[in-house]
Amino acid sequence: MTELDHWQDRLTVAAQTLVGAHADLRVRGYDKEPNITAAALDDIEQLVRELRSKGFGADGSVDHGRTELIEEANLFGDHTCTCPYCLHAEPVPAADEPLALTLDA
Repeated sequence: MTELDHWQDRLTVAAQTLVGAHADLRVRGYDKEPNITAAALDDIEQLVRELRSKGFGADGSVDHGRTELIEEANLFGDHTCTCPYCLHAEPVPAADEPLALTLDA
C-alpha cells in the first residue's frame, strides 16, 4: 500500500466518522465516541493544513466553492440508480410468488 492509498483510506474513514458524529449530535445531542471523533478531526485538520500550505484552493472563493459543493451534493442525494453498491439504489421489488427451493441428492 502506498502512502497515498494509506492517506485516502484514513481520510475516508475520518470523513465517515465525522458524518456519523454529526448525525449523533443532531439526533441524540451528544457525541457517542468523542475520542474517535477527535482523532478523525485531527486527520482532517492535518490534510487541510497541508493543502493550504501548498496553495490548494487559494485562487477560488470559499463561498463560490461551497455553493457548487452543495449543488453537487444535492444532485447526488436526489439520484436513484440500479447499482447494487450505491446507497441510493432503488429496492428490488419482491416477486409475486416466492421461489421454490428444491434439494437435489
